[in-house]
Amino acid sequence: MRDTTPDADQARLDAIRRMAPIDRLIQALALSDSVRAFALSKLRAAYSDRTDLELVEMLVGAPLLPARPATTSS
Repeated sequence: MRDTTPDADQARLDAIRRMAPIDRLIQALALSDSVRAFALSKLRAAYSDRTDLELVEMLVGAPLLPARPATTSS
């Protein structure tokens, strides 16, 4: 379901197409940052005991740092 009329949607697309490529990139990166911040805030609320690194790893779905080798006690 869409809440935008076809005319309004066309006007939005026309405005985007008139933008300089660098401005389109800047807006895309800003949107990406906003979505990432929102997702992290939801993860932080659900997993308040986790570190920031653990939350980011959950977000990207992969470890960001190599695993530390196991230490043996002598």
